[in-house]
Amino acid sequence: MRFFRSVGSLIAAVVFMFPWIASAGPEREAPQYGGIINIVTQHASLNALSFNQYNWVWKTNHDGPFLDHLIAGDLDFGPRGKGVNRFTAFDWIPPEQYRGELAESWSVAEDPLRLVFNIRQGVFWPGKEGVMERRELVAEDIVYFYNHMWTSPRRIPTFWEFIDEWKVEGKYKAVAYLKEWNANWGYRMAWSYFDGIAPREVLDMNDGKGSDDWRLKTGTGPYKIVDVRPDDVQVYERNEDYWDKEVINGIAYDLPYNDKVVYHIMGDEAAQIAAIRTCKVDVLEGFRWQFAEELARSAPDLIIQRRLDSLSTFVALRNDKPPFDDVRVRRAMNLAVDQKEMLATLLNGEGAVLDYPFSIDWEGYYTSIEELPPEGAELFGYDPEKAKSLLAEAGYPDGLEFEVMFSTTEPYHLDLVAMLEAYYQRIGVIMKAVPLDYPTFRAKMREPDQAVGYLMFNSEGNPFAVLRKSFVTGQTWNPAFHSDDWFDARYKEALVMRNKEERDAVLRELNEYIITERVPHIWLPTLAEYTAWWPYIKNYYGELTTGSTRSAPIYARMWIDQKLKKELGC
Repeated sequence: MRFFRSVGSLIAAVVFMFPWIASAGPEREAPQYGGIINIVTQHASLNALSFNQYNWVWKTNHDGPFLDHLIAGDLDFGPRGKGVNRFTAFDWIPPEQYRGELAESWSVAEDPLRLVFNIRQGVFWPGKEGVMERRELVAEDIVYFYNHMWTSPRRIPTFWEFIDEWKVEGKYKAVAYLKEWNANWGYRMAWSYFDGIAPREVLDMNDGKGSDDWRLKTGTGPYKIVDVRPDDVQVYERNEDYWDKEVINGIAYDLPYNDKVVYHIMGDEAAQIAAIRTCKVDVLEGFRWQFAEELARSAPDLIIQRRLDSLSTFVALRNDKPPFDDVRVRRAMNLAVDQKEMLATLLNGEGAVLDYPFSIDWEGYYTSIEELPPEGAELFGYDPEKAKSLLAEAGYPDGLEFEVMFSTTEPYHLDLVAMLEAYYQRIGVIMKAVPLDYPTFRAKMREPDQAVGYLMFNSEGNPFAVLRKSFVTGQTWNPAFHSDDWFDARYKEALVMRNKEERDAVLRELNEYIITERVPHIWLPTLAEYTAWWPYIKNYYGELTTGSTRSAPIYARMWIDQKLKKELGC
């Protein structure tokens, strides 16, 4: 793993950059039960997009800590244990770090090719008045969930198409028969955005279309949802039926340790900083460098960690429409932007120039700028004269005009727009920025009226996920409308490969091809972010997710040292 310098000596004193990395993990205290944990999450500026899973909304896991998955990331591989994964990336869980959740165990079987999931016994759906009686979860629930979700008109194309059929082969055995091998099956179907298991009684509402009413939601996860106040809070209380335990010093403890978790919906950065400084909240999961030194100075007892954001920023250029259907124009748009200057000024050096598609943290996959071919490496330099020459060559000697849609919820993007406009003016290009609230911005993606420029960020995902969702033809999260027959075919070859070494070589080849030859985006720097929490929040080490934006297992393990909290005046 590669790490990043802190913003100054003051931050260096309080930023604990993975001190566990060379150890067997920190000393673990026996937990205390009770109390309420208040959190400004990494998605604090966004209300729940939908509580209806049938809509295939990416944020369901974040807003649904009442849901479990077949598999989760094993936190013992993180700072509390082996120290090989920070668990801060949105959706990067290597297979060797999987932990059974609703699936107690699983295996691959041949002839016919299938995934066999042995469902954990003794897991119960909590009763929900007007929805369902308390009952045990069984294999039939798993099979029904996947079959039903695949009927959604909003499903992501190809996501589960490698599955031929699901079968119940025992009360606690669910089997997925495969059409072909999928090397990314864990992400696709076991711990990802769309496979938090809900009961049939919830799925069948409104003639199978589901409901967005949070009051009707239930699941086997660590929490129950008890209140939602848009633009204010989301409140989750302890699920007394929760099945999981944590072993500390040889003793198994019931989870969750806390009574409630409260999400604070807060779009204003200054308000977030004030909330953590004054103990209105206990954990602030994400803030920018501009606030780091001031917060460390004004609240020196806070624990502050620094990381590279797992959301990478770019402008998707519509490859299907002029002027960006010409790769020369797309190359020009990159050469006209001084990314290193952006990093140095706009981000104060807090970030990385190249962290997308493949992340710096993916050892064995990442290709640095220096390792790229010259025609790829030059895209991360600054050459406005060559940019103008390419535009003239492509038929735009007098420049051009284009629109860029962007969301007003992301402060970094608000700052970026002004810099991009200035850079493009230098080469005769007029960029017209179109600000949108997030729901409108997201609704425009891949619609006919999406602008030819679309400023966004997207999770780094994992090698298979990022290549598919952003660059495979017709995918939901491909706002560049990128389409390349060779790329699609080569990607599919990699997906069915069983040999990891051969497969990884193809993935690296595809990453380099996208950056160097296809250039579907304007590549932009990825910013660094900080997390802060009060030291009375115990059994927490800065982890953010155990799956795809899924934090519930982390929150369930947090406990409050009430004596220390009082001593700190909180």
